[in-house]
Amino acid sequence: MNKTKTITSKENIVKVAFALFLEKGYKEVTIKNIMEEAQLSKGAIYHHFESKEAIYFATIETYYINLFQSEELQLTEEDFKKNIEAVYHFAANLFSNVEMITEKGLEFPIRNFYSFQLESENNEVILDRIRYTVADYLNIVKYIVVKAMENGQIRADLDPEAITLQIIGMLEGVSINHSTIRNNVKQVLLEKYKLVFDDYFKMICI
Repeated sequence: MNKTKTITSKENIVKVAFALFLEKGYKEVTIKNIMEEAQLSKGAIYHHFESKEAIYFATIETYYINLFQSEELQLTEEDFKKNIEAVYHFAANLFSNVEMITEKGLEFPIRNFYSFQLESENNEVILDRIRYTVADYLNIVKYIVVKAMENGQIRADLDPEAITLQIIGMLEGVSINHSTIRNNVKQVLLEKYKLVFDDYFKMICI
């Protein structure tokens, strides 16, 4: 029973801290802020984490790096379009999870998440981890593209690397261009992603 309480308490600290980092930025958040929001004592916080930086590392691991290594991204080798749909659903779910990180809902989840990511890159250790994560994400998309070419679903005269970069660019571009969305981010993004990729499929698919 104690073990369950320990895990729950630690996860709560990370969740609360992540919401605060998104809203205020890392520099503005204090251990006292985290204590108050998590409703825990200073000793309880330091029982799990030795510093605010350690908590920050944990939020990066939980809400950025681990997401791209999860099993949420379900792919099939047979259907290129479904795989790309799975990728953009994954992206929309990521921002939706950011939006719902607080009970009242976090406004401007896309903008706040990108700000959080950019701020985290000031730390060289985190930046290295993010680079590996981004490379993994790119490799997933490239794998989808190469398999589609092998299966004759994409025009053979196209460059798989160029298509991969185009897809990544569209995924990021749509989200960045809608960074001022206050709420219902998943619904809006899915509509825009479908619009963009349905048209893109017509140009590259056989």
